[in-house]
Amino acid sequence: MSESVNVAIVEDDEETRNKLGGYFVEFGREFGVDFRCYAYGDGESFLDDEAKRSLDIVIMDIKLPGADGMETVRALRERDRNVIVIFATNMAQFAVKGYEVEAFDFMVKPVTYPLFSVKIRRALERFDVRRDKAIWINVTGGGRKQIRTSELKYIEVMGHKITYHTTDGDLVASGSMIKVQEALRGLPFELCNRCYLVNLKFVTEIRPFQVIVGGDELQISHLKRNDFLSKLNAFLAGSGGGT
Repeated sequence: MSESVNVAIVEDDEETRNKLGGYFVEFGREFGVDFRCYAYGDGESFLDDEAKRSLDIVIMDIKLPGADGMETVRALRERDRNVIVIFATNMAQFAVKGYEVEAFDFMVKPVTYPLFSVKIRRALERFDVRRDKAIWINVTGGGRKQIRTSELKYIEVMGHKITYHTTDGDLVASGSMIKVQEALRGLPFELCNRCYLVNLKFVTEIRPFQVIVGGDELQISHLKRNDFLSKLNAFLAGSGGGT
């Protein structure tokens, strides 16, 4: 992962706050992730400062002075529906309430590094799915064009002809499915048959052997059906239904 991941730690206990910060440093060295960490001792200072930056992951204590963690995340959600929130608490029975504010996960204190590592790896998988990437294609007839993966519904390959079906229309290029898959590695694109690579974000309906993608009906092959449905279900479960 080459880009930085912006992280906030909201925890009133300084020792725990420093320990979590150290865990991010250790994890970053181990897995090659560039974290930018910001630490806060209460919800109010976090919310005042959060407006100044775009966050990817928030580690939130539930018991905080002033507004507690739940109240703080409710306020956060009013302006950011996508940031990944992980609650840290020594009261496991209250962690379930986190799902009321669309929390991604929770960690029970005292947090150990192995537990932390598991939770952050899962969060980064979600972060990767949500990322928007720009790719360049060599358009048939000459020239190059940049497209965003968030606008790419599916890719159709027939022989050496590749059609990129986007929200702004179709673009035709030359190449192979293998090269396309390499360019989109780590993003939610899956084969429904050997000719179609589908952006799972655009799937709106599944039929026995068809999938509706951005309004277009594509065939699901018998060979790919089980794997495609499995990947789609995992994507929907991981994205809260897919948005």
